Amino acid sequence: MTQYAHTVRVNLTHEPWTRLIHCCALFFCATILVACSSQSTGLDGFHAEPTTPPQPATSVVSPVKPIRPSDRPPAIFNGEVISWDEMQPRLLEVSGGQVVEEIVLERLLRQELQAAKITIDEAAIAREEKAAVEALSTDPTRAAQLLTALRNAQALGPARWAALLWRNAALRALAKREITLTEDTVRQAYDTAHGPRRVGRLIVVSDIASAEKVRTRLNAGEPFSEVAAQLSIDSSASRGGLLAPIARLDPSFPPAFREVLFTIKPGENSAAVLLENGYAIVQLREEIPGDGANPATTRAEDERAARRAQERVEMDRLARTLLRKARPTIFDDSLSDSWNRRPRGDK
Repeated sequence: MTQYAHTVRVNLTHEPWTRLIHCCALFFCATILVACSSQSTGLDGFHAEPTTPPQPATSVVSPVKPIRPSDRPPAIFNGEVISWDEMQPRLLEVSGGQVVEEIVLERLLRQELQAAKITIDEAAIAREEKAAVEALSTDPTRAAQLLTALRNAQALGPARWAALLWRNAALRALAKREITLTEDTVRQAYDTAHGPRRVGRLIVVSDIASAEKVRTRLNAGEPFSEVAAQLSIDSSASRGGLLAPIARLDPSFPPAFREVLFTIKPGENSAAVLLENGYAIVQLREEIPGDGANPATTRAEDERAARRAQERVEMDRLARTLLRKARPTIFDDSLSDSWNRRPRGDK
């Protein structure tokens, strides 16, 4: 739900977790959480449009106030009260900035919905939850397990999960106005689902000098996976640079990267490829043949997939655009610190 849908696909050796990450990319467009876009670098930081410098929050110092007045303490341990006054600064530091960003986006979305005369009803929210579950697995039991893991990993309790579904429904309703299907986008969807895919390894570094050092080590015979684990700034480094199978027309990855991946031979290392946030060296491991599906029989499915893909891109763009305008005035020191340290949804 926007967290944001532009990360390198994770943990490709375990198909259910690939589904989990794909769902994360699809449904975190509206949360601006961290799982899919934390400290983006290399392919992780690929955007469809240039970004503008983020707007800092205005911070005004004031004494810490209780989260809520209550005669009953939130917790007791060993007979001693754990008070809201004790907990509040730590809670705010942990996730206060992220929560403020979520609430700010919700208020901005309500303004956009009102201007567009669009209403988000319970049916729209239910569709978002249904789509989230279906994206995880076709097996309802497995989908429920993966959804639980996803919500646990992202601290999505009942309140934040409900808010997340509403934000995604709002973003989708606004994004739909900008969607136009073309033969090219439908062909992309078919290729992504049914065409040949290639499995590769990736190393991303910040400058051309570092890229040349990487190539020197690879040409000297060092294993690609070891060099990736040591030097790559991409999230795939922890897996030795291993990526999920990628289709030639998959718009989730930069065109220059896909072109190189589908040009080199198995076992070959590419030259350095310039990406938005660095230089990439790619190694092809194998090609997986397409399934041979007839495009005529998959047309309806491909159109749905193409529309969803365009919606994700537009939802992501809209959320970022709205958040760039956001400059909340923050009165609490702990909350201000959390706001300034949060993984930014406006980048």
